[in-house]
Amino acid sequence: MSTASDHTHAITIRKLADVVAIVPYLLGFHPSKSLVAVVVDDEKLKGVVRLDLTQDSAEMAERTAYLVKVLEGNDIRETLLLGYGSGSNVTPMMDAAMAAVRGAGIVLAEAIRVDDGRYWSYICGDVACCPPDGVPVDLSCSAPAAAAVVAGRHAFPDRAALVASLDPPQGFDQHHAESVTREVCSQAKEVSKAGGEWFAEGVQRVVAALDRVQAGDDLDLEGVAWLGVCLTAKPVRDMAMTFVQQYGIETHVCLWTEVTRKVPSAFAAGPATLLAFTAMCQGYGPLASIALERALSVNPRYSLALLLIEGLMVGLSPSEVLARDWNELADEITEQVRECPSTAWPLLPEGW
Repeated sequence: MSTASDHTHAITIRKLADVVAIVPYLLGFHPSKSLVAVVVDDEKLKGVVRLDLTQDSAEMAERTAYLVKVLEGNDIRETLLLGYGSGSNVTPMMDAAMAAVRGAGIVLAEAIRVDDGRYWSYICGDVACCPPDGVPVDLSCSAPAAAAVVAGRHAFPDRAALVASLDPPQGFDQHHAESVTREVCSQAKEVSKAGGEWFAEGVQRVVAALDRVQAGDDLDLEGVAWLGVCLTAKPVRDMAMTFVQQYGIETHVCLWTEVTRKVPSAFAAGPATLLAFTAMCQGYGPLASIALERALSVNPRYSLALLLIEGLMVGLSPSEVLARDWNELADEITEQVRECPSTAWPLLPEGW
C-alpha cells in the first residue's frame, strides 16, 4: 500500500486520459496489479492512494476499509478509482472498493480498468465514449505527464525498480566505503572516550552536508561515513529534521537519498528514515514507504520509522507533517542534550 499527493506543483486534469497518464509519476512507478484511488478537486489532482490487488475476500475487505479510512481521514468527498491489470484480476476488488467508497458517502466520479495502453469504464455504458475494446491512451503526448517530468517527478518501470533506486550506485566500491566507515568509527570512539562535544559536531556535519547538496555538490566518501555515524545519535538525527524548511525539501531528499545509498547497510536506518520523513513532507508516499522498508530492514524496532509508518497508514498530509514548530523542537533537543550530553554520542552498530 502506498499514498502520494502533490502540494508543490498543481497538475491540471481535464479528462480520464490525463489521470491515466499522470498516476505513474505520482506513484513513482508504473502500477500493475494495483487499485489506485485518485482525488481531483476543481480540476486539480490532489493525491493518490494505491493498494495491491488481491483475490482473498478477507484481505479485500481490509484493504478497501483502509482506503476509505484514508479518504475520510483527509476529508475527501469525491474520488475516482483505477484498477490495473486484466478484468479477472481487477474486477472483484474494484467491485468491493466501489461499494466501500459509496457506502461511506464518498462520491465516485468514475471507475476504470487500465491495461495495455487502454482503459475501460465500470460506470459508463455509452459505447460512443467507452467502446467495448477500450479507450486508447497515448502517454507520449500527455500534457500532465510532461508537467510532472518538469516538476521533477520520475516514473520507474515498476515498484521493484523504485526500491532498487536506494541501492548503492552502479560501480560503487562498497568495500572501500566500509573501510572508510571503520576508520571514522575508530575516530568516533576516541572522541567519545574523551567526552567530546558530539552534538555540536554532528549538527555541524549535517549543516555542512546540506550546504554542499544545496550548492549542487556531491559528498565525499568520508563525509558520507561521518553522517552515517553521527546519525546513530538520535538527537543529531532529530535535529536534522528541524532544517527541513530552512533548506527546502528537495535538498533534504537529495542528501538523504545519497547517504542511504552509500553508507554500509548497518548505518542506513537513520538516513533512510530522514529520507522517508522528507518524502512525506513532499507528499511522495511511495518513496517514503520504500525508505521506511529500508530502515526497518536494518532495525525492525527503529522507533521513528515505526512512527512514520503510522503516519503513512492514516494518510497524514504534508501540511500536517510540516505543522510542527521546528524552532521550538530544535530548542527542546538542544536543552535535552545540555542536560545529558551522552545521549548525543553515536550508538555504533555491533561489530563497528
